[in-house]
Amino acid sequence: MSMTRGTNPEREAVKEYLQQYHDAKVKKRILEERHRTLSAELRDPGVGSTYRTMPTAKRQAREGGAVSLVYRIAEVEDRIGQQREAMAKAVLHVMDMIDLLPQNSMERTVVEMRHIDCKPWEKIAQAVHMSRSRVFDYYNAALDTLLTYKRTEKLLGDYTAAKEKSKRG
Repeated sequence: MSMTRGTNPEREAVKEYLQQYHDAKVKKRILEERHRTLSAELRDPGVGSTYRTMPTAKRQAREGGAVSLVYRIAEVEDRIGQQREAMAKAVLHVMDMIDLLPQNSMERTVVEMRHIDCKPWEKIAQAVHMSRSRVFDYYNAALDTLLTYKRTEKLLGDYTAAKEKSKRG
């Protein structure tokens, strides 16, 4: 049985599912960076800030800007909290799927390192003392194994439905 190097839509669906924790982490990092930037603006809304374009004579405009900045920061903090919850849910979903793989298998180790530890391929290859292509073989074998389970189908279905629902608002 020769494997074609095309993309397999079922495999891609599993990859995307497994990627959800990493994606949630990235979103949280972006929000935290935004929070740092806004907080820095608030601490020093003077020289070198977005407010320097405002005429300094109009102090009220500047204070109004600071007030709206406080609200913006609070809003970002709320979103960071929501994103933490999203990460917690995502990691549980991902682990739920990974649990279908045999306990001490190399397939499972590779998938865990990739999707829970969020390690780049290079680091995974180093950690398990294998070439990247060997690591990919195990990873793809893991995806194929996951695709044999009804549970995977259910998890993917729930995930897709939730994604559609969140798009509609």
